[in-house]
Amino acid sequence: MSEAHPRGLKARLLHELEQYGTIFAYLYASFAAVIFYRDAVLQAQGIAYGAYGFALVKALVLAKFMVLGHAARLGERLRGQRLFVSVLYRASLFMVMLIAFSLIEETVVALLHGRGVAEAIRAMADGSLREKFAYAILLWVILLPYFVLRVIGEVLGKGELKRIFFGRV
Repeated sequence: MSEAHPRGLKARLLHELEQYGTIFAYLYASFAAVIFYRDAVLQAQGIAYGAYGFALVKALVLAKFMVLGHAARLGERLRGQRLFVSVLYRASLFMVMLIAFSLIEETVVALLHGRGVAEAIRAMADGSLREKFAYAILLWVILLPYFVLRVIGEVLGKGELKRIFFGRV
């Protein structure tokens, strides 16, 4: 999770692929856990839910957006600040970025399916404001531990967090 940017096309591609896989796995586990909980609550009320495909697709898409954000060095301006400031700033910034990119993505998908921009915006506006706010908070809470580990990895140096985490104790 360290943020050294490798030189050379092959090294950079491998680095971004590893980063993408790690982010995807984390997001998928997080979204699947939330959907599992929602499914359990709804099943207790006799309502079938189980939208695990949504978790998979959302994790694939958002992981790509996060890799793009990291490549653009989004949020790195506060390096050297207190750990909690950097983590809160990056989690908040990436949450806003992910929501914005998700809206753009939904609009593009609607256009590809022959629906107009106005119809896409109406579809995104469906649901309560409370639900959208809850999604934003949930996304932010999911991003917090990710950025805690990422920033600690940057402070420790390239490969150190991975060595500590996966090495023998």
